[in-house]
Amino acid sequence: MQERQMGRGGSTTANSPVDDPTYNLLQALTSKLEAIEAYDMYSQQDESGLFTELARDERRHAEQLLSALKQRIS
Repeated sequence: MQERQMGRGGSTTANSPVDDPTYNLLQALTSKLEAIEAYDMYSQQDESGLFTELARDERRHAEQLLSALKQRIS
């Protein structure tokens, strides 16, 4: 994967097939999906339910990001 380097004013300087706002949505969604996977794994050994609750919140956020991404690319 090509690294995107930040330029002046927060814009990326790498040649990319997507613009910065779309890239940001993709990156944020990827982070949420990785967090969900980790929390699901942690919840197997967590009797308090904390990681289950955190995963639920992350799923809600991931759904919001996915919706925004779908709107952006349609």
